[in-house]
Amino acid sequence: MAGRPRHAKPTSRASKATPLAAAAATLASAAAAFVLLQGGPASAGPSSLASAPSSASRGSALVDNLMTTAIHRAFATMQNRAVAGRARAAARRRHLAERAAPQPPPQPAPTQSSSPPPAGDAAHSALGICIRNAEEGGSYAWGPGNGGGAYQFLLSTWEKYGGAASEYGVAGPAYQDQIFDNAIAAGGASNWTAYDGC
Repeated sequence: MAGRPRHAKPTSRASKATPLAAAAATLASAAAAFVLLQGGPASAGPSSLASAPSSASRGSALVDNLMTTAIHRAFATMQNRAVAGRARAAARRRHLAERAAPQPPPQPAPTQSSSPPPAGDAAHSALGICIRNAEEGGSYAWGPGNGGGAYQFLLSTWEKYGGAASEYGVAGPAYQDQIFDNAIAAGGASNWTAYDGC
């Protein structure tokens, strides 16, 4: 079974006006019933005949007002739906245009140091000083809130670059610097440069 074409013609205005006609017919029926129940022209008897013109005119005016109100409301609803539909269509066109537009290639993150510092004394290079200041303000202290020392080593990183597990959390500045030097010499600068802006 063939589905509806993706770009099918919109429905005609006549089919969009069907709810308006149905609302008007319903209100007209309700107004006619109201007039008849209030003793309109169909009532028999001399007293009702005398008052028939005024009741009928009031009932007719009521019907006219109700129908006019219903027509205005239905028209306003149709207008609001049309405006909302146009807004949705415009948003969809923008979305599709954004998806179709070519995206610029991602730019590499800027680095301040294009080459790693000398392997022998990386801890006292500009990179080492920058990382210590970014991680712990230059402090080599271990403890709560500063579990990784001056370079905020994770235990796994500490051990990966030659740190003894027994020294983790107690090592002094020289030992911390040595493990940092080992990490830089092994190409591990990205453990810090990706986060510290150094």
